Amino acid sequence: MFDIITHSPAIAPSDDWRETLSWGDIVSFSFPVEGAGRPPKKRPCLVLDITNLGETRYAVLAYGTSADTSANRGYEVKLTETEARAAGLHRSTRFVGARRMLVALDHCGFVICAATGAPTIGRLNGDAFERMNVVRGRILAEAEMAADQRTRRRRALRLRHRRAWQRPVTVEHRTPRRRMTASRA
Repeated sequence: MFDIITHSPAIAPSDDWRETLSWGDIVSFSFPVEGAGRPPKKRPCLVLDITNLGETRYAVLAYGTSADTSANRGYEVKLTETEARAAGLHRSTRFVGARRMLVALDHCGFVICAATGAPTIGRLNGDAFERMNVVRGRILAEAEMAADQRTRRRRALRLRHRRAWQRPVTVEHRTPRRRMTASRA
């Protein structure tokens, strides 16, 4: 008798944002904060990379903050007031690539906007996009160097292990001495 519609079809959450999400997009995400035991606060996060692991798509998200402190420095993409407004943000923001996390695109931490049905706030462009690409390049280069170092270390361990088995072995055949009994002597 009473038909209650909880959402209109025009603003129903859609899954197509998961297909179109790309690096450079800014999304709303409940990024966990260490300590204080508080629940995660929703904040803008910069998508630094999209990757597939098996059948699941993942995004590497960089922490976004408007606080301009010396905390969490490193791999930063700072947006000026005008760049922030062009990207859909209300004030100047810095995205801290040193605080990043890998998140599945079906994670419940994405804050879906009722009007758009997606967590996407905006997108970087111009100089801000170039600065983000520099940060991405540094992060990817360091990851490749670390992977290369691990590969070299594994190879060296295998080689050491193999050489240990290839050492010449000297076998000494010894005939046990018989004890002479008093009757023989």
